[in-house]
Amino acid sequence: MAEKTKETVLKLRWLILVLMGLVIFGSYFAYDAVSPVADFIMKGMSISSAQFGLLFSVYSLPNIIMVLLGGIFLDIIGIRKAGTIFAALCVIGVIITASGSTFLIMLLGRFIYGLGSESLIVTMDKILSRWFKGKELAFAFGLLITIARLGTIAAFNSAASIQEWSGSWRTAIWVSAVIMFVSFTLFLVYSGIAKSKEKYFKREEKEGEAEKFSLQDIYKFRPSYWLVCLLCMTFYSAIFPFTAFSTVLLQTKFGFSAVLGGRYTSMIFTASMIFTPLLGLLVDKIGKRGIMMIFGSLLIVPAHSILGLTYIHPVIPMIMIGISFSLVPAALWPVIPIMVEERRLGTAFGMMTCIQNIGLTIFPFLAGKIRDLSGGEFTNTMIMFACLGFVGLVFSLLLKSADKREEAGIELPTKIAQA
Repeated sequence: MAEKTKETVLKLRWLILVLMGLVIFGSYFAYDAVSPVADFIMKGMSISSAQFGLLFSVYSLPNIIMVLLGGIFLDIIGIRKAGTIFAALCVIGVIITASGSTFLIMLLGRFIYGLGSESLIVTMDKILSRWFKGKELAFAFGLLITIARLGTIAAFNSAASIQEWSGSWRTAIWVSAVIMFVSFTLFLVYSGIAKSKEKYFKREEKEGEAEKFSLQDIYKFRPSYWLVCLLCMTFYSAIFPFTAFSTVLLQTKFGFSAVLGGRYTSMIFTASMIFTPLLGLLVDKIGKRGIMMIFGSLLIVPAHSILGLTYIHPVIPMIMIGISFSLVPAALWPVIPIMVEERRLGTAFGMMTCIQNIGLTIFPFLAGKIRDLSGGEFTNTMIMFACLGFVGLVFSLLLKSADKREEAGIELPTKIAQA
């Protein structure tokens, strides 16, 4: 009977992957739906660029600690209950953002949405770890990233068109609320499937060592781990805050429409969607994670400099950023299981995400503030992003040096490195 249950679980795992992919699609769509209509929001709400940046900062603010607390919450009440709460918070937050009559209410909505969204992503990680245990786990994570990027691409390619069609930027956000509600419904479908297999998973967990979050474990992490965390913060701070303003940049500097600006920005995520899983497979085979992180960080510097200091057609720097956004994540996240013991992975990933969100809280607001102080020009803002890329390059070089001293094995193929 147990063997039959295991076979059933193995057959269902691809359905679970599709369901979780569609859930995360909605979350990513809702996060990015405001970016292509940034100019309309700023004019409609009579707010500055710095205030617009707060729509992203308040999303990340609670996740400086919430991702750790969310992981603990998952352990205490279980995946199904916790995930339902996180998905419900996402729906409530997006609805409040869409309906907010004042900017403060919109900020409240993004804050509530942030409370649920990042913890929902942690929930997805745990669900895939359960259903793909001992099976195509790395490939499943790569496919989840691909579907998530589709949500971002869909947002950047549709939000401005929805605004143009309806004459209201709020309609674009309401569409994201509807999509997020569908994602919530799909999570309830997953919960029903998972409930019927709960006895099997509990039996499996008793046979192995359950993974727990432990803040005490952070004192045992090696220096190279902290360099990866700092690289994670600077790299993503040079990407996501940039994409929050990139449509407006392309409108004001190159005369693009909001629709065309959104399409150019989506090139970054299209590249990541296609190449990150493929590069992940390459990393598994040949290693060279440190070199990939160095090269990916290096590309950020000239890409942002070209956008800020020249009038070269933006397709070139956008492609460069897209390549960088494929190289670094493909090497960055898989390096943690090589550096950290399996029983501490929850704490390690949680802490890295906390540090990442410190940057994603500060730099969207700072990017907008620098633009405001520069009279609406983006030159100084782009210099800031280029500097973040340079600091990330320094961290990646220090990581390569630390790996040699510690012999962590981040340059080795996965099979050899984890052996």
